Amino acid sequence: MEELIKKAKDGDKEAFTTLMLSLEKELYKIAKARLKNDDDIYDAIQETIIEAFKSIKKLKKIEAFKTWIIRILINKTNDTFRRSNKKKEVSFEDINDIEMGSFYNNENVDELLDFNFVRKQLKYEDGLIIILYYMEGFSDKEIGKILKLKENTVKTKRIRAKQKIKVILDMGEKNNG
Repeated sequence: MEELIKKAKDGDKEAFTTLMLSLEKELYKIAKARLKNDDDIYDAIQETIIEAFKSIKKLKKIEAFKTWIIRILINKTNDTFRRSNKKKEVSFEDINDIEMGSFYNNENVDELLDFNFVRKQLKYEDGLIIILYYMEGFSDKEIGKILKLKENTVKTKRIRAKQKIKVILDMGEKNNG
């Protein structure tokens, strides 16, 4: 990946495209934590890619590329969220598509519903920390850089979010038998 980043930094468009394609699923998951509508998610990702392409020559440390691109994405999803957070009508088709996206299949629908239900019970930043740590494998220190928080703050928020998830899941088990 470092070689692709170096080439992209030097203006190689193919290397940049390959780099972005390799991060596509990760960027989608992270954007999905903030945005519900696939169109908004893809718009934020596209804006991220455009900004990254324009700014990649300014990237100082190649090893910080992933943190850098995720920071751009979070800023773009926040911008999109603010723009689209105005009240609007929701169609029946939108209701059917909410949270299922392209991940829907009969085997994982229960797990997906449980995960999305639990994630929605958390504050946005806490949910993002959980996704970045457990699903994307970032360390507390890396998440701190992405979210501009101290490493210990990230660790505390992650532990508290994990405890809240446990309480939510325990309540669900008690209610279901």
